[in-house]
Amino acid sequence: MSLRVLKTNIENAFESLHANRLRTFLTMLGVMIGISSVVIIFSLSGGVSSMISNQIIAEGESLAVVRPKELTTNNKNVITNLATSRNFTQSSIKNEDLGLISKVKDVLAVAPLANFSAKVKGDGDEKYANLLATSPNLDQTVGLKVREGQFIAESANANTVVIGNQMAIDLFGTTQALGKEITMKGEKFIVIGVLAHQSSSINFSNVDFNNTAIIPYVTAKRIIGENLQIQQVNIRVKSINNLNQVQQEIEKGMLKNHNGEKDFEVLTGKNISHPSDKFIELSTFILAIVASISLVVGGIGIMNIMLVNVSERTREIGIRKALGANNRHILFQFLTESMIISLSGGFFGYLIGYAFSFGVSVFLPFSPVISWQIAILVCGISILVGVIFGLYPAFRAARKDPIISLRQYL
Repeated sequence: MSLRVLKTNIENAFESLHANRLRTFLTMLGVMIGISSVVIIFSLSGGVSSMISNQIIAEGESLAVVRPKELTTNNKNVITNLATSRNFTQSSIKNEDLGLISKVKDVLAVAPLANFSAKVKGDGDEKYANLLATSPNLDQTVGLKVREGQFIAESANANTVVIGNQMAIDLFGTTQALGKEITMKGEKFIVIGVLAHQSSSINFSNVDFNNTAIIPYVTAKRIIGENLQIQQVNIRVKSINNLNQVQQEIEKGMLKNHNGEKDFEVLTGKNISHPSDKFIELSTFILAIVASISLVVGGIGIMNIMLVNVSERTREIGIRKALGANNRHILFQFLTESMIISLSGGFFGYLIGYAFSFGVSVFLPFSPVISWQIAILVCGISILVGVIFGLYPAFRAARKDPIISLRQYL
């Protein structure tokens, strides 16, 4: 097809769509909703991933973590947490592993993370709260700041607790909680520190420190016993240059402790965000399905309106064919119209999607990601929707017999 013919098709398409402005806008709306959903999903999920990666970089790249490896359903050993009556997978990380890791050369700090829930009582009624059992070394592996008081000390006999900023408000109605008493697991704990407010509840430790009470690991082990499960071990290494060597030494030692079974993983660098990334990918996939349904609905709207156009413009098709237009010219004319509707919907959907994402980001701890990949994806989807759903009406228009098309108007 020559450029002149293409230009004529585009001009005719705009003229036809402009003549039915309201109909065209309503048809574009479905595509706009679908495309804006795609932009929102990918820009926000990209923002979360970027934030976690930046956290790891901010903490220094000389970090490593050990996590239990994901097991298949058949291999899961499920035990019951008596405090919450909820099931969870038994961790493969043992207490012996902590001692082994701390003895590896060039390891500066080791902090186990054992999350659990329990009823906690402050000044008011009892309520379920998130608790974290860890070591005093945690603040060397995570950027925690104590706003008031001090961090936990390693003592099995000292019932001390450090609480998050929001938990202090929930338990005592104020952030001035230093020296106050809370009760959990039948024992009384003295608040020795209140954490500064954390700007984000999303981090590579998978702990919302604003809403968590932190107690010494040895204290939790004494109170809870074998039900206490280590979900992660944070490790600070002397230098990034020693990171690979430390990783190999930890894997070698833990394999020996675990009788050759690698039911754990030692992660460094950007791989530390792996669980969060998997959750983000799953959420993105589910939301993308919803967005795809919107796009299909929008595509069906394009097909429907183009079929109406073909029916209304039977005489025009007949005259054009009588004047020498062939089937290919008619097909491309109607296909051009469906493409314009789809691409226009995609363009405005792209702008609306980013406008919404940046508007919502005011209330979020991260900013949406702007990338050329999203722009290309939007363009590709718009073209695909226009072609797929515009092809059938275009073929119907092209196959119309000019004699029959004109006879009904005589």
